Amino acid sequence: MMKQEIHALILKTREGDDQAKDELVRQHIDLVWSIVHKFVHADVDREDLFQIGCLGLLKSINQFDISFDTTLSTYAVPLIIGEIKAFMREQTPIKISRLVLQNASKIAKAKDELSKKLEREPTITEIASACDMSEDQIIMALNAPTNVASIDNQIEGEAPIIERIVENNQQISLDESVILKELVKNLAPAAQMLVYLRYDLGLTQSEAAKRLDMNQVAVSRLEKKILKDLKEKMSA
Repeated sequence: MMKQEIHALILKTREGDDQAKDELVRQHIDLVWSIVHKFVHADVDREDLFQIGCLGLLKSINQFDISFDTTLSTYAVPLIIGEIKAFMREQTPIKISRLVLQNASKIAKAKDELSKKLEREPTITEIASACDMSEDQIIMALNAPTNVASIDNQIEGEAPIIERIVENNQQISLDESVILKELVKNLAPAAQMLVYLRYDLGLTQSEAAKRLDMNQVAVSRLEKKILKDLKEKMSA
């Protein structure tokens, strides 16, 4: 794709054209994979690295200035590498107790609710009060290097995505789980990334918003739309 075409798509993206953003992502998918392959010796799933690499690509699309004397792909490379390296630094073999996992889930929910109510990031004291926990418990849970939710695994207090969209979730079948994963793969890149950040990495809406260069309200609306759409398709 010519430089002028890339710039035209970037301008459309700035105007809120999601199709233009999706096209930019599709045009640079091979670039993300080429960078992921450089981390072949890393003890991390390649699909996880690809998703994180796409997050770097989305950031580069959001931040790229067409007045730069460079191409989008050149600008995107260090951002993609930076996101992957940051993700790898966050990985750890340390095992976290179930209690800390449960606390993290409870805190994530309270943090989201307080952020909406206060229209700012809540303090540790405010979160502790809302959760009826000590500030030490809050700090320990917030710093736990672990995920609090996923598509398949359930931790008390935070329902996984499949249980939020499938009716009669006590009878979830393997087929339904496979179908859901395929539906998620067909979502727009930004929607896929939000699902990944929220339900695989277990980030709060506020944390996901920062990673996606969006505000928390926009993330909340997008997540509701994603869940609604997935539920309708699973029920069809």
